[in-house]
Amino acid sequence: TTCRRGARPLLLLLAALLASLLACANAASSAAAAASKPPSLWRRVLNAAPRLDAKAGASNDKKKSVDRSADDDPYDDMSRELDASPRADADAAFDDEDDDAGNERLSTGITKTLIESVAVDGVVIVTWANDHYRDFAEFWCARLKSLGLQNYMVGAMDESLHARMEELKVPTWLMGSRGIQKDVVKEDFGWGSANFHRMGRDKIRLIRDFTKVEGVSVLISDIDVAWLRDPLPYFKRYPTADMLVSSDVLRSSETASGGDSAKKTTLKTIESAADAAADAAAVADDADDDDGLDSHPCNAASNIGIMFFRPTPGSRALTEEWVKTIEADESVWDQNAFNDLKSKGGACQSSPDAHGLLKAYNGTVTLGALPVSQFGNGHTFHAQRTHSQRKKAPFAVHNTFQFGGTPGKRHRMREANAWLGDAARGYFDLVGGEGAGPLANKENKPKSGYMSYTPRVPRVVNMTWFRERGFPAATDETFPTIKSTKDELVEAHFDLVEFQLEQMKIAFAIAQALNRVLIMPPVLCGLDRAWFPHYGRFPGSRFELPFVCPLDHVVDLEKSDASKFREATFLTHPEIPEEVKRSVAIVENDLMEGSFGDAPMPLNLSYCVAGAGAGADAGGSDGGVTREREACGWFGVLHDASIVKRRALVKISGIVDPMTFEELSASIAGVRSSKVLHFTSVTPFLEGKPRSATAWSAKWKPDADKAIQLGEWCCAEDGSRKYETTY
Repeated sequence: TTCRRGARPLLLLLAALLASLLACANAASSAAAAASKPPSLWRRVLNAAPRLDAKAGASNDKKKSVDRSADDDPYDDMSRELDASPRADADAAFDDEDDDAGNERLSTGITKTLIESVAVDGVVIVTWANDHYRDFAEFWCARLKSLGLQNYMVGAMDESLHARMEELKVPTWLMGSRGIQKDVVKEDFGWGSANFHRMGRDKIRLIRDFTKVEGVSVLISDIDVAWLRDPLPYFKRYPTADMLVSSDVLRSSETASGGDSAKKTTLKTIESAADAAADAAAVADDADDDDGLDSHPCNAASNIGIMFFRPTPGSRALTEEWVKTIEADESVWDQNAFNDLKSKGGACQSSPDAHGLLKAYNGTVTLGALPVSQFGNGHTFHAQRTHSQRKKAPFAVHNTFQFGGTPGKRHRMREANAWLGDAARGYFDLVGGEGAGPLANKENKPKSGYMSYTPRVPRVVNMTWFRERGFPAATDETFPTIKSTKDELVEAHFDLVEFQLEQMKIAFAIAQALNRVLIMPPVLCGLDRAWFPHYGRFPGSRFELPFVCPLDHVVDLEKSDASKFREATFLTHPEIPEEVKRSVAIVENDLMEGSFGDAPMPLNLSYCVAGAGAGADAGGSDGGVTREREACGWFGVLHDASIVKRRALVKISGIVDPMTFEELSASIAGVRSSKVLHFTSVTPFLEGKPRSATAWSAKWKPDADKAIQLGEWCCAEDGSRKYETTY
């Protein structure tokens, strides 16, 4: 930094000379200019197009400053940093100042010029990350690119991610961190850790920086947000809003119609069991694609993972005080600080207007809460499927409310068929070898293909116990908190889940023996999971029990080896090769259904996460959803008449001896070349069953235990309880 500042007069003089040469000659071939910076870069700097005044909704010139057409590589002639913007040291800290080229550099190392060059129609979309989240950064960019958006950028906290973003030609700058040491800035911070909170402070400084750029609005997004639809038209419906923010609320309560033209507000809230059934029935008729904002910005804590700011005096004042608040006291959590500031001056005691907007922060900021039916959190999107219930096409999901750390977030997006970038990383590479991607097969020999199966549930479990605690049968006040993990209801939940986990483990052993990768099944949970004692559902939520739960509800994905299995919806992954999806064989057995006290999974459940950019289901759990109508994972293959399914039969009836591997192998010999083997059931192979695979599957038990680490359920008043299996 000292060297740069010492040489600054000379560099400024050189920059001015180059600019003069370019302006006079009106050409890019000047040798002096070419030796310093690409001429097209200087044209962009010197001839910046007028920007949209986002507050007023008007623009003098709507020309895009960066034309990212399919035929023109968008960043070939653009240094993402303007060469002077990147920070020389990742752990450096800047106050606002001009860089060596005379561009105003802000506290996180970015220049206003770079922001303006990326903005389209006066809006820029930004996230930030370190190298631990490299694949998330690639995924985040890929999702926005798939929507046709061009105006996104990534702040890199370390040199490794910065280099990767430059390699991908994504607008980026080296923002580093003001509080995290350089040698750990690229690692996993861990939710709630000291470095996690320091990273949060970097984010708030970043938000403040972007609100300082006149005429450019900013959509701030956490790296674990999946963008499923272009949200910018939605934000334009509220031109008087200074800020629009997502929330952690667990129920949908939108205004009757959205936008500043709304004339009235109808709140869809439930106060008691009396109107629960009526509300549930009304959901079926609520088919508008875009309802309004949440009915009140203070219904629940705002979640700062998705925030849209216009560059107004109110936004600047709030973000400035926000930074001062968190820098003055390290014990203050950035999100809590925002929630305190938004209600400053008694804002949360007032009522929003007809379109859901509220005067916040001493009456100087117009604030709105984004509806969870379309800007979902991890519970409303993955567990409740609120968007499907209300027949909405979601714009985004922020992968919160999950139990598997970074692997859990990644797996959930794969379960939703929304994750992108797997093909480039070798996720479908069964051969592996030198030069293979990081997700390719790492074993000594190529895998033959994949194995999936249809799960079964124990017939003895009384599903009515769960249903009576679901919505709309019960509200938060209907049942008391569960007192003990040995409660009869909890025992029923464990009987249900552990029977499925037993199948999961034996299926893994069979897959290993057949030299295949296991595709996980959908999992049926009787009770919801939280971090605290509850009555069966997360308080405030609205969905039926039992439900198809995310895998991280029952499997510890942070400890499991995810390279050994694939998500339940793998066969409809958006990047799966057609030669895999269309090479399928069904492996049946000759026993009558239910021979081992098992039963099929319930029909009237939502198995697939629907939505734009995600897998499709039957349009919401309105009483007509069945497995036969769903289209994700195995359902998508099974119901696709264009895919020819070969068949094999494993004979089990009348035989009491344990099955040898040779017998199983001979039974499927005719379909072994298929890329996907789907077993209609694996319960006959469970330990203690007549055709159990115990004799030869025992060798795979250590591998199964290592690959599939069992999770826990939480919580009754006496704590949590870990799942167990006999195999």
